[in-house]
Amino acid sequence: MLREGDLEIQFTVDELILTLVGLIREVDPTLLRQGREGFQVDFQTIERKEQPSEDERLLLKLRGALEGAGDTGQYGLQLSWAEGRRLADALEKLERLQQWAPDVLAMSGSLKSRLMGLTESA
Repeated sequence: MLREGDLEIQFTVDELILTLVGLIREVDPTLLRQGREGFQVDFQTIERKEQPSEDERLLLKLRGALEGAGDTGQYGLQLSWAEGRRLADALEKLERLQQWAPDVLAMSGSLKSRLMGLTESA
């Protein structure tokens, strides 16, 4: 059930991972670690905190969406306008950190537009 002022946005797995990386790079880059099978995110550090920040709670929300995907490959996530704006800002900053492939930039741009649509309609 959506809270008033919240909207649900659908993500693909690639969009969710890109968004997660963008927010991690701003919140605490040490949460992203090289693992045996690629990168891993250290969510335990956030979970151990008594009072995680808003951004840390948003990271946990993204993880929950990623873990709760259905067979469709779509991940629904309920976001407030402030969370949508925060994620769009994180994607914008991530784009400027390094040179990205054109398809990644296109995906990021499309996702930012959808996230900004959340903030404009609120």
